[in-house]
Amino acid sequence: LIIIGLIDSSHPSSGLLPSSSSSPAHNGCLVKHNNNIMTLSEAAIAACEAYPSADVELALAFAKEAVPSFLKADNDRLIKFGRSVKSMVNMKDDLGFNLEESLTLAVEESELLMSGKLKVPKVKFGKTGLDISVVTLGCMRFQQEWGPRITNMNMVDGDCQDNLMAILKRALLEFGINHIETARGYGSAELQLGVALKQLIMTNQIKREDFILQTKVAPMKDPADFRKTLEKSFEYLQVDYLDLFAFHGVNWPEQLIYMFGDDQTTEGTETCYSIIQEYVKAGKIRHVGFSTHGSTDLILETVNKGVFDYANIHYHFMGSYTASGGGHDGQGNRDVVRLMNEKNMGVFIISPFDKGGSLFIPSRKLRRLTLPDLEPMAFESMRIWNHHHLFEDLNIHTYTAGAARPSDLDQSAVAAYLHDTQNDRMVQKLKRVSQRLLDEREKVLGKEWADTWWKGLSKADGNKHHVEHNQIMWFYNCLHSFGLYHFTKARYHSFENNLKNWKDDLSDDENVKKLQPGWGFVPGLPLKPGVDYSGDFTNVPGENKQRVLEAEAFVLDWLATAANKTKVDPKDEHDAYKKAKTEAKVIPEDWQDAYDMRTWRDFPDREIR
Repeated sequence: LIIIGLIDSSHPSSGLLPSSSSSPAHNGCLVKHNNNIMTLSEAAIAACEAYPSADVELALAFAKEAVPSFLKADNDRLIKFGRSVKSMVNMKDDLGFNLEESLTLAVEESELLMSGKLKVPKVKFGKTGLDISVVTLGCMRFQQEWGPRITNMNMVDGDCQDNLMAILKRALLEFGINHIETARGYGSAELQLGVALKQLIMTNQIKREDFILQTKVAPMKDPADFRKTLEKSFEYLQVDYLDLFAFHGVNWPEQLIYMFGDDQTTEGTETCYSIIQEYVKAGKIRHVGFSTHGSTDLILETVNKGVFDYANIHYHFMGSYTASGGGHDGQGNRDVVRLMNEKNMGVFIISPFDKGGSLFIPSRKLRRLTLPDLEPMAFESMRIWNHHHLFEDLNIHTYTAGAARPSDLDQSAVAAYLHDTQNDRMVQKLKRVSQRLLDEREKVLGKEWADTWWKGLSKADGNKHHVEHNQIMWFYNCLHSFGLYHFTKARYHSFENNLKNWKDDLSDDENVKKLQPGWGFVPGLPLKPGVDYSGDFTNVPGENKQRVLEAEAFVLDWLATAANKTKVDPKDEHDAYKKAKTEAKVIPEDWQDAYDMRTWRDFPDREIR
């Protein structure tokens, strides 16, 4: 292999990277093969033609010509690389898509992954003073099971624990990620994590002070139950102290009473918060925060308690998940970020790649809009770390990358390295992609709707139908603007699951209570055909009402699961998309998956063995 041409003298440290300006495709990386000079595009097309249905073989064929160091990559990395290249080739004739520059980005990322020099930088985590990695290892996708059945390691399959250990080593030892986030509510995650961390410490591969450990326990009505659950976390994690503790899922107002009591609570009465303060005084918990999927107003109220050091919140380019459309200006939890900055709290973003748009399975349209500057996941990463460049003085510290396999940390690590070593260039890329996405949103939706769609829309607790009209409208916008069919279909399916557990012989309040705590994380019922929802829109501006009604009809038509198509409900919410493929609909090409970065089924979504 002979590299003939690399274009980008303005960035001498960037290696195999041409400018992401509108340079012609032939100005990319040229390779010499069998005395023939070919472009990356030609090499990729040839690999796809040779191996149209074999991701690993395709990856090896292209890597041999374009990035030989990647021939040593493990199987998961090869699968992802093959899918990425094949997706790019499939989009080569799309209007405005630059295949050569996009492939050059893939080559650069692949070389960095094999370079051995990727280290995730650290920042001060607000008032905690902790030096925290800008990528957090999220521990919600690698455990054996979701439920409480597993109580010791004899019940854990060896391949699951080996995979978990490989993830820890990739994060802690290879990439320098030092923040680990788990929860008592993540099934067997704490048990398995505790054993793995103890093993790493006992074999002198890490020290306890090398990592920041966070777990979460939900506020409970009975403080005694809360204390017992917290003790179980300590038992499973096998640590003397937690660097960070969070009240898990502060999603509805009653939980503030569980934490702090109410007007009738007398001094000295035990609450969940008073219990945590005991642990703080004993040195067993060092910093206290909360996580939330709640409304913007509830989060602001919780932050204003003035007792928390940090919070885990949803706040993504696409929206703020269940809080989408919230805040004084419809920007969701941006108001929360501003208030947290004022209080010098650590700002931790939950699930940017899943609840932020299923970016590990992006639509063809979204990927086309972010390339050749950045992949969708890298764009969201850069937006978080460089948020203050987009919105002055609004800083975010870290986000969670939920890893089901070691390779799930790769794109975050590459993005973090580039953010650290080539920040000016990355900020320029971020700004270009942000503007393209905003322009597309406005072009598709219209400026007036893009600016006002959220006004007067209620959440599930604000209307008699218990419909998340704010989320329904958010789905409509995401689908039209960026083709996020997979994401919106999966999210809408959560409403359908709630309906399956809704009992007609119970009152609405009884149903909601019965569905907690899950309802707090995923509130709302699906739309029902033939139901007149216009009474829920009394606060919607007159000029928006007809559009709202049309949008909900559109969402019902495209996102609701057709009746009697299958007797088996998907175990994984993302399988709702696959289920949709059995329905009599032709999914527009722009809405289809560009690729799927899940190389195999996550352990907790498998059948119990």
